[in-house]
Amino acid sequence: MKNFKFLLTVLIVFSFFNACEKIVEGLNDDPNNPQSADDRYVLTGAQLANVLVQEGEVARLTGMWSGYFTGFDRQYINLNIYQTTAGDADSPWGNLYAGAVQQSNIIIKSTETTGNLIYRGVAKIIKANALGTATAIWGNVPFSEAGDREAFPNPAYDNQADVYAGVQTLLDEAIAHLTAQSASSILGDIHELSTAQWIKVAYTLKARYFTHVKNYAAAYTASQNGINSAADNWVAMHGESYGQNFNIFYSFLDYDRAGYMAADDAYLTHLLDPADALYRGNAKTNEDARFNFYYASGIYTGGYEPNFLSPLWFDYPNGIFGHDSPYILAGYAENLLILAEAAVRTNANLSVALGHLNDYRAFLAAGGDMNPAYIDPADLAFVAQYDAYDLADFAAGGIENADNISQVNALRREILQERYVTFYGSIEGFNDVRRNSGDAVGVKPPPTTGTQLPQRMLYPQSEINSNSSTPSPIPGLFDATPVNN
Repeated sequence: MKNFKFLLTVLIVFSFFNACEKIVEGLNDDPNNPQSADDRYVLTGAQLANVLVQEGEVARLTGMWSGYFTGFDRQYINLNIYQTTAGDADSPWGNLYAGAVQQSNIIIKSTETTGNLIYRGVAKIIKANALGTATAIWGNVPFSEAGDREAFPNPAYDNQADVYAGVQTLLDEAIAHLTAQSASSILGDIHELSTAQWIKVAYTLKARYFTHVKNYAAAYTASQNGINSAADNWVAMHGESYGQNFNIFYSFLDYDRAGYMAADDAYLTHLLDPADALYRGNAKTNEDARFNFYYASGIYTGGYEPNFLSPLWFDYPNGIFGHDSPYILAGYAENLLILAEAAVRTNANLSVALGHLNDYRAFLAAGGDMNPAYIDPADLAFVAQYDAYDLADFAAGGIENADNISQVNALRREILQERYVTFYGSIEGFNDVRRNSGDAVGVKPPPTTGTQLPQRMLYPQSEINSNSSTPSPIPGLFDATPVNN
């Protein structure tokens, strides 16, 4: 696996974009001395910025609010109990808009002249992913006027439903571009995907965003063309160097803020710990391998912690957040579980939904996205048992229906819980928890304080101060976004 390099200078530019803008003012004013970069280099920058958004601060914060992690020290104690400020969103918002969206727009505009549909298509996928994430966690956000500060210094906020529709259009256009022009590899693409693989990514993202708005029939249709093999996963690949290409979670958990964020009493640990009363295992399911791949204990905090163990720790096999563990942005696991959920919600024939769930369980039994060392007898040899379920297991009194609810609800409960477990460390876990908060069988992590879970991130202070279009009154942390109302 070829490692991409997190260029330190690129990260600095994205993190401090607004503060540094005056330094380069007028740099491109001379038409006889244009200062521009080849699309391949701009693509690398857009992709790096998007990885920072998906894998970085937002994933940690929403992970605590979703029951995956807990705050243990310093400001993470307060963040764990929902004491966040608008300033906490400044950096993610800047990376998303000044980085992923604006750089994608540069490529899209450039390719109108060059006619390179491959770069245009990939740029639209990056832009769609960034803006789909933005509207999921903030609600109404700039879309139609986003990423063009010169033309729109105060970009308007589009309604969340319109943003989701616009994201679908971007993905449809990307698919058309990449169908018209193809390549087995793309210069500057840090994810190292072919155009055929990018098309699958686009379809899985379409299915993801249709799921967000509860259009399950459309989600099912899109996912049928989505990522159909782990070999086609869209991942951020990592490497050996701190400050350059470490897994972002690893860098935070071990180098940058060791001991700040843990997982003791995190809701997911209760579901995966065989000694816990809430353990989700049964005669057909043993979560031992996944539990140990996800969590370690006694490193910095004395209790459960996200598993960042790696060969840099006494030659230990990489946990999910090891120093060079890949981070999945969209993958085969998600696509299978979209098929399963969409089928159980739209298809009266439960065997179809169960078939998709069992496909995923077979994938897990073969190791799934885990480090093989966690199930290899030559290494750690934890048990990964995921036998196929029968419909009888979800009937009243079955091993997945001890509380005698309806068969369809029992099956849907298992699928939603599996999605929750699978999305560990991903923003999609937060999106699922909120989307299914009104579902009788949805996963409901208990709040760490009070009676409500956060429903969104706050709009950033930098945006409030500089953009007169920022919504007023400003919605609060516990105000649901429109699609989740």
